[in-house]
Amino acid sequence: MDTRLLGSFLTVLRVGGITAAAAELGFVQSTVTAHIQALERQVGTPLLDRRPGGVSPTRAGALLAEHARQILDLEKRMLTELTAAATEPAGPIRLWAPESVCAYWLAPVLPEVRAKLPDVSLSLFPSDTRTALTALADRRADLALILEPSPSPPDVDLVDLGAQPLSLVAAAATGLPRHRPLTPAELASAGVLLLEEGCSYSDELAALVTSSDPTTTPPRFGGIETAKRCAEAGLGVALLPAVAVAGELADGRLAELRPPGGLSRQHLWLAEPAAGWRSPAVRAVHGILTAALPRTP
Repeated sequence: MDTRLLGSFLTVLRVGGITAAAAELGFVQSTVTAHIQALERQVGTPLLDRRPGGVSPTRAGALLAEHARQILDLEKRMLTELTAAATEPAGPIRLWAPESVCAYWLAPVLPEVRAKLPDVSLSLFPSDTRTALTALADRRADLALILEPSPSPPDVDLVDLGAQPLSLVAAAATGLPRHRPLTPAELASAGVLLLEEGCSYSDELAALVTSSDPTTTPPRFGGIETAKRCAEAGLGVALLPAVAVAGELADGRLAELRPPGGLSRQHLWLAEPAAGWRSPAVRAVHGILTAALPRTP
C-alpha cells in the first residue's frame, strides 16, 4: 500500500475536508480525491462520510486511520535505521511550545543543542496546548512543551519540569493597590489583557473576571509581547510568565501586583507520544531539555 495515500487520508481526517487537505499538502484537490478513491478501491469499502460541513471517517475509515498512523511511524523508523548514521542523533526535530517558552526558556538552551547535536536540525513552532497536543497525535510534532496545571492527555508521556511562576503586571504608575491581592471586580474594572484563547492561565483569568462581572468581555491581545507593551502603556493588567516580565519589572517600566486567589499553579511539561518509535535525535533532544530547562518544585 502506497504510504503517500495513507498520509493524504490522515490529513483529510485531521483538517476535515479534501480542499483544506490539498492546500496543506501542496496538491491540487483532484490529487487528494484520487488518493482517497485509490484507497477505497484497495479496501473495497467507503472510508469517508461526505457531508456539507466536511468529512468524517466511516467505521472502516476509523480503523484504517489507526493502522495508518502505525504504518507511517514504522516507515519513518525504517528509513532512519537504514541510514549509515542511524545510531547517531541526526535529522529534523519539530518542537512545539508556547511563545514564552520558545523565547525565554528554549532560546538559552538552543546553543547547547547545536553544540552537542550538530547533525540535528531543531525547529520551533509556537503554539498553545491544544494545538501542540494535536500536532503530537498527528505526528506533526516530535516533542512538545506545554504550560498547564495538571494535564492528562491520552496517549502522551509527560515529564514535569516544575512550577513556572506568573506575574500580574500593570503600568508603573498604576493606582491599583500593591499590598494585597486584587479582587476579580478590581481586575474587571481595570481591564485585563488576555492572551490568545487556549492559553490555560489567561483563560482561567478570563473566567475569574467574567464570574465577577458577567457583562464584561475582556479583549484578547494575542502574544505576550503585545500584552506586555499594552500593560506598560496603561491599557490594563496582564498575567504573564514571570520570566517574560523580569526585565521590565527590574527597570521600573512595569509594576507587579498581587493576583486574586483561586488561580492554578502552572507547570511546564515535556510531552511526547506514548506509542511509536523514538529516533536517536528525539531521545537526545529530550535528554538535553529535561536536564537543561529550569525546575521549580
